[in-house]
Amino acid sequence: MKKTVIRLIPVLLCFVLATVSLRAQDPVSNAGVKHSLVYGIETVGMVGNGDFAPFWHTSNRQGLPSVRKDNGYMHLAVLGGMQMPSGLGLDYGADIGIGAGLRSAIFLHQLYVDLDYRWFELSAGMKERWGELKNHRISSGGLTWSGNSQPIPQVRLGTKDFTRIRVLGDWFSVKASMGYGRFTDDKWRRSQSESVAVTGPYTDGILFHSKDFFLRFGDSDRFPFQATVGLEMYAMFGGVLHNRQLNSMEILEEYRLPSGPNAYFTAFLPFNDAGSQGKENGNVLGSWHLSFDYFGHDWGVRAYYEHFYEDHSSMLGIEYKSDMDGNNDFVFYGFRRNWFDGLYGLEFKLPHGFSVSNVVIEVLNTRGQCGPIRRDLVFPVQESVDGRDDMYNHQLYDSYSMAGYAIGNPVLLSPIYNRDGNQCFRSNRVLMYHLGVEGVAGDRWDYRALFTSTVHWGTYEAALNEKQKVTSCLLEGAYRFGDINGWKVGMSMGFDLNDGDMTGNNTGVLFTVSKSWRIL
Repeated sequence: MKKTVIRLIPVLLCFVLATVSLRAQDPVSNAGVKHSLVYGIETVGMVGNGDFAPFWHTSNRQGLPSVRKDNGYMHLAVLGGMQMPSGLGLDYGADIGIGAGLRSAIFLHQLYVDLDYRWFELSAGMKERWGELKNHRISSGGLTWSGNSQPIPQVRLGTKDFTRIRVLGDWFSVKASMGYGRFTDDKWRRSQSESVAVTGPYTDGILFHSKDFFLRFGDSDRFPFQATVGLEMYAMFGGVLHNRQLNSMEILEEYRLPSGPNAYFTAFLPFNDAGSQGKENGNVLGSWHLSFDYFGHDWGVRAYYEHFYEDHSSMLGIEYKSDMDGNNDFVFYGFRRNWFDGLYGLEFKLPHGFSVSNVVIEVLNTRGQCGPIRRDLVFPVQESVDGRDDMYNHQLYDSYSMAGYAIGNPVLLSPIYNRDGNQCFRSNRVLMYHLGVEGVAGDRWDYRALFTSTVHWGTYEAALNEKQKVTSCLLEGAYRFGDINGWKVGMSMGFDLNDGDMTGNNTGVLFTVSKSWRIL
């Protein structure tokens, strides 16, 4: 506790000094420079009954709440920045909190600095980010990045938003980014492995890489339609293996994976010849995006599809084929193997004056995953073909998660729900139906409602004895006193119904009180 407080003191001092310096600047010498500084405070508390907190009281909240049925926290955020006439801008933020029933009594949630010039942005630190092309308030979440887990510290270079390409009649826009960082959940991964009778395998010191590219066709000022296609790719690499079995005989107590310049380059371009992909190349995954938007006068509709992939088989429809004579080759299967897996969504934006402002309908299917691995040992045809992608799970890194919370869509139920300390996803083959609604009632009331029904089959490696259905609901409302910076009081009720032991049956109430002050 004392060490954590000591580490937070320099952070607080830096932002106090930044505030003082902004106020002390000469207004004459800074003519044309725009400053902003906002303080905010939020208190959250929940009480419940059951094995866990209700699913939607925990999910897609940037990893802040706990899955425990009774928990609470209070956090203070300082967000500021400046914009110069030259186009150079600076944004910064810090978010520090204390809590009960969480992983830590004192936590640092955000700490970042963003430097931008025109359409470029360089971001460093821990910063909240949401999934692409989705309404994060009422969507179930993106498949590769959803905002379900706490921020990962990283250095990231990219465009601030979609930037128009001044060729071909200004009909095209691009958005892209690339970043490197590090997971900060070493303590959690180690503690989970120690929660069983015999210390199990785990990996810590994991490095992180992200990149994405989106191309948009359309100009809403000239034509009420646009189409977007994009690709996201993420990687877990480096780190230290503990108690891992890398072959049939040997268990390594400690083994360091490559983390030098070559490892960073391999994470950036993870493409290997057939048969050369090794365990030390890291865990690479990602998703394809496709969306279509139509804009009415004051309404709109978006249809979108996101396809998750673990390797070349589900990314490009290319299978890695190996016969028993040692011949390796890639075989193109096209779109017939796994492309029905994905998140399908419709979002409706209703005209002003309606009490409902946005509606989202989604279907998620992850049952295919290129099918089980095919092995034919009947002479003379002896061959094996890729399959069984095991979404979000990995042999060396256990799972694509941060401190047990899924970095992708939380409907697959994060490892934090595992009662036996297992760090993998217990069920990644699911069929989900989701409805999200948000709106306003009067000038000061806002609300949202979520309904999600998911059927779980387990994994190809470990199927459930019987499929299980989890139904989760949320009804949330908030009232604001005064203007946008005034006090805001909210309450939400949630429940889960489970015909097995995935989540159990849970009910709970969550209370929030928040306030912000605009200093500059």
